[in-house]
Amino acid sequence: MSTDANLISLIQSSRKSSEDGSIVVYNLTNGLDFSNPKKIAETLAKVFFETDGIKWFKVEGDHIAFNPTFKVKILMAEEHSKLLSQMVNDFLKDLKSDEVNKEFAHQIHDISTNEEKQRTVMGFAAIGALLNKPFYLKDDKTEVEDQLFTQMLGYLEIRTPDDKDLIDWENLPI
Repeated sequence: MSTDANLISLIQSSRKSSEDGSIVVYNLTNGLDFSNPKKIAETLAKVFFETDGIKWFKVEGDHIAFNPTFKVKILMAEEHSKLLSQMVNDFLKDLKSDEVNKEFAHQIHDISTNEEKQRTVMGFAAIGALLNKPFYLKDDKTEVEDQLFTQMLGYLEIRTPDDKDLIDWENLPI
């Protein structure tokens, strides 16, 4: 078994669901070698999204509906505190850019393209809308990705067993 397959298997086996299905827990406090936090982050993002995150969305044509029926909690031991911080940051970046973007690339493109077409048709209203946008440059595709990612964060917790939040809310990849 390759190291990638072994890591996928370890993460999958750490997944437990509550009896009523309202909470899924990935308990990563034992059995993982955190010496390569980036690799763990990439693999965790892939396993989480393919197993659970994708179930939170329903795609109908170009419309993406967010309708989760359960929360996910990822538990990690604090003993690797410096590595954990980087791993959580990498996980969130991978989740947004690799998993969400790849899965919904067609819909994200269509949504952002349709919004651009609507602005063009609306003429002066579009100019007003553009002037009211934040001053930083952000294309519509990125805004759609950010919205999907932000919705997911409402149902995802990354914590230590003693309930310390490991998400750096000040520095999210949005």
